Amino acid sequence: MLTKEINTIGLGSFFPTIAPKVLEASAKIEAIKNYELFYTGRHAIKHLLTLLQVRKKIRKIWLPNYYCPHVTSWLRANFNTIDTYAIEPFFAKLPINFDDFATEEDVVILNNFWGIYEYQIPENKNRAVYIEDHSHGWLSAPCLESKADYCFASLRKTLPIPLGGILWQPNGNEDLSVLNKTIKEDFSMVWDKINTAMTLKCHFNINETGTVNDYLKIIGETEDFLHHQYTVIPINEKHKEFILKYLGKEYNNVKSQNFEYILKKLVPKSEFAILDNKNTFGLELVFKDREAFNSLKQHLIHNKIYPSELWAENILETPYKYLLNIHIDFRYTTETMDYIAEKLNSWNS
Repeated sequence: MLTKEINTIGLGSFFPTIAPKVLEASAKIEAIKNYELFYTGRHAIKHLLTLLQVRKKIRKIWLPNYYCPHVTSWLRANFNTIDTYAIEPFFAKLPINFDDFATEEDVVILNNFWGIYEYQIPENKNRAVYIEDHSHGWLSAPCLESKADYCFASLRKTLPIPLGGILWQPNGNEDLSVLNKTIKEDFSMVWDKINTAMTLKCHFNINETGTVNDYLKIIGETEDFLHHQYTVIPINEKHKEFILKYLGKEYNNVKSQNFEYILKKLVPKSEFAILDNKNTFGLELVFKDREAFNSLKQHLIHNKIYPSELWAENILETPYKYLLNIHIDFRYTTETMDYIAEKLNSWNS
């Protein structure tokens, strides 16, 4: 658990600079053997899909209809065979009959929603290729025990690093490395800009020097760049070494402890339900009504708690339609959980 050097001003959002020595080591990463590192999760999945296109004809690439809209649009800009399939991302774990829409010439991308989703992947030989996204379930049980053909993740959702993506093959030893090493585009500029924003946020959290806009402006600029950057850039050794310092760390224990602690403090509210699983990505609140969602989000922001909305542009036909994620990761103590619980309980829609 972090010491008091990180205070509770401005809870949530992206990570400030955090030294790897603050984090406990974990042996879980040893379960992920055949992997390759990238700058982003998008680079990882594009690289894999490009490899698969060389090996076989791909009729369609299937995405869940509830998925990060930035990733969906980014993939559509790179591949013209994208289609979507329906899924219930919050509660139901009903088996999906992939044969209803996918053929052996297809690729199906699965999403490990909030670290709690497990799929029954068909075991027959003549089937689609299944790729699982663990960006919001890094080193969760479904991640470590995945039966997918390939897996990938955006590491910076969980690791306090400027950039990072990973691709691995759970039950194989194919060469997943980037083949075109002659690309000269340098990612140091965007890496350094995000690193600067993380440093600024760290100083603001500790000393309240500068303003929130100082680091948010940089993050906005780099995110816009990444949304429109499509070339898979081989990661340089300096950045790879930096990521490796954080890759084998424990990220779920404190989160699970915080979740169990805050769950006991919360007064039930009719306006939202809580995804009750200690291994979830964060404190996940799901709403039926958009007005109630907006009201609570603004209440939290007013109290310097900055949740993330996952994901606003998706349209669901299910009763619950809107998800608000509150960060409860290793940055925060039980005292922080008390503060968040107090503000949640004091909200009146």
